[in-house]
Amino acid sequence: MPRQLLQLTEADAESEDLAQELVPSSRVPGRELQSVPPPAFVGTDTPSQSTKTEPPPAPEATCPWATPEHPRHGEQPGLMAFPPKLVAEQLTSIDADLFKKVQPQQCLGSIWSKRNEPGYEHRTCTVSATVTQFNNVANCVITTCLGNAHMTARARAVVLEHWIKVAKACRALRNYSSLHAILSALQSVSVHRLKNTWAKVSRKKIRTFEKLCSQDNAQSRNLLLKDRPAKLGALGISVQRAWKRRQQQQGVVPFLGTFLTDLFMLDTAMEEYLEGNEVNHRKKNKEYRVLTEILLLQVAADRYHIEPEQPFRAWFQAGTWLSEDESYTLSCQLEPRACPQTGGAARSHPQA
Repeated sequence: MPRQLLQLTEADAESEDLAQELVPSSRVPGRELQSVPPPAFVGTDTPSQSTKTEPPPAPEATCPWATPEHPRHGEQPGLMAFPPKLVAEQLTSIDADLFKKVQPQQCLGSIWSKRNEPGYEHRTCTVSATVTQFNNVANCVITTCLGNAHMTARARAVVLEHWIKVAKACRALRNYSSLHAILSALQSVSVHRLKNTWAKVSRKKIRTFEKLCSQDNAQSRNLLLKDRPAKLGALGISVQRAWKRRQQQQGVVPFLGTFLTDLFMLDTAMEEYLEGNEVNHRKKNKEYRVLTEILLLQVAADRYHIEPEQPFRAWFQAGTWLSEDESYTLSCQLEPRACPQTGGAARSHPQA
């Protein structure tokens, strides 16, 4: 099962350190997930291993998305033009808006598993929008980290450090969707194999990255939902109580893949009907609990009040990100000697 939401208990402890470091500022299986390994919403936690051989040198690839911090007149701004905190806030705002629009019943395994069948597209549209945003964030990270063939290893290391700062800011904002997308992209084979680049990342940022990755574990979802009602009564009452509890708390954007996995596994493991065409109430009760958790978190996601920053959103939405094959080819072009023989995501990263 995919890695789940990160622990909440350290969010407040990190806020003070974050304020000192960041510059103040005023995005499951299926075709859409195949372009970004390893962020998958439904599947195993172990990355799929596929044999890859180093591709021949490809025509020089260019990437305009990691432009200098101060672009020339008439030149489009790049990632480094946006402070990490601003990037994290805007991704959080986008993620929260999409998550609040998710219709929980569209997450049911019996519906989501048929999303590619004719006539089911409209029945999963709100979930698909969240999946697409998750993959766009991961693809954006990979593309900007690779840059182009003219970037030096030090310049790429600066971009890596920038994304680590963004990930830390997402952690403080409790945006576990973009946080998981960023960490997954930084651990993808195309980025992870850049030994010369990682060697130029500061030790402090390496330690921060290691800590964020170590907290990306399976226990965090229970911590996230630790204040849910012991007994779920009427759904409307539960939501109202959740709203009162969270009025003084910060917003939360969960990694939706956690819930898609649970519902997919429930649908696979349990029959819809028992003998004699009797409804399987045990399955329905389990599905009800998961859907209720989504509703409660949607209430929490409504706590964000972040003003849109159009320059960043225009840059992000206009991005043309590299595919999996394109990013791997460019990665091997940048550092051919370190090209591994197996694909997939790495669970660790090189030390500085």
